[in-house]
Amino acid sequence: MKKKIIKITSVVIIVLVIIFGLFFKINKGNVIIAEIYEVGRGGISEYVEETGRVKSRGQRIIYSTTMGQVNNINVDEGDIVKEGDVLGHIDSEEIELEIKALEAEIQGLQATYKEAIKPVDKSKIDKAEANVESMKANVEEAKRNLINSKKLYEDEAVSLDAYKAAQNNLVVKENSLKIAENELKLLKKGASNNIKNKYEAQIAGLIYKKEILEKKKEDMIIKAPTEGSITEIFIKEGSYVQPSMEMFEIGNIKELYVEVDVLASEVKDIKEGGVVIIYSDDLGINKLEGQVEKVYPKAFSKISDLGIEQKRVKIDVSIPKVSNLKIGYDVDTKFKIRSKTDALIVPDNTVFDIENEKYVFVLEDNKAVLKRVEIGLEGEDFIEVKSGLKEGDRVIISPDEDIEEGVTVKDGKE
Repeated sequence: MKKKIIKITSVVIIVLVIIFGLFFKINKGNVIIAEIYEVGRGGISEYVEETGRVKSRGQRIIYSTTMGQVNNINVDEGDIVKEGDVLGHIDSEEIELEIKALEAEIQGLQATYKEAIKPVDKSKIDKAEANVESMKANVEEAKRNLINSKKLYEDEAVSLDAYKAAQNNLVVKENSLKIAENELKLLKKGASNNIKNKYEAQIAGLIYKKEILEKKKEDMIIKAPTEGSITEIFIKEGSYVQPSMEMFEIGNIKELYVEVDVLASEVKDIKEGGVVIIYSDDLGINKLEGQVEKVYPKAFSKISDLGIEQKRVKIDVSIPKVSNLKIGYDVDTKFKIRSKTDALIVPDNTVFDIENEKYVFVLEDNKAVLKRVEIGLEGEDFIEVKSGLKEGDRVIISPDEDIEEGVTVKDGKE
């Protein structure tokens, strides 16, 4: 029985201690203890806060412009390269064979073309001219024979068939002369323009095909488009690439900047040249001051973490050189959009909402008095009060539900 009484007594003591502690904390002699702030003047700045990502100047992705198997990769991530350095190769054996086949075809066609347009041997022209003269003599002889045959036929010395044969012989000789004259003319004239144009067009077409293949072959040698550091490699030796596939990322690790996406509704207050505070708890960066370098003219849509579509604008922020910043790091940014050097300010945890109006509790004659205020700039820890308070007023910090108008309040520091 004695042990039971001791246990009950212990419980009662604990309960009394808790009640006494709460009573002492909340109402020490019907007086609420609270932290008080005396209203004064000071500087205040308003910020737009967003998360940004560290990038490098000249950062770009090298894409494949052709297809094929990656034969070899000459660099590793972190390597410094110069413009034109070879980063890797894509197999080009098949294209090389096609180029050789085209070269052979071009050479054969050029040989045929040269043969077609080369000047005719003078001996051939002389022979053709001699043949024409011979044909002319044959025509003259056929004409005389026809005249003789006509007289003999009229004198009934030869038959009609003999006379017709003489006529036909003249026609044959005249046709032979025309053929010989045409052959001589062609020999003297050489190949026609149509034949030349045909060969030249065919050769030009083959040369164009070859140039296309040579360009494809050149594209299979992957080169650095600019000086910088290899920040990422997306391909492996033996892998097969297609056009527009990412292969390498290159950037200048010595010149970094921060890219930030800001809500379109807030970007109107951000100007180029404005101050940006950069910080990161993970990287140990407390207050790194940057500057708005560029505000892009076009907004874009982006889905937030809550699944809401937002209109945002990209902003580039220049930053000083910091050794512990790396490409791809996420950092917090604050864009200073407005500031005042002499404003009436109170801590932000003194102001609260009642039916969409701003209020504070002011301590007057040790009593809590509710006052409506008009606020201005909203800084990180302080808020500007435009009306409703005056310098020297004492306001209650973080008033809880136990504080209401008319209660007695004592400064916890007193």
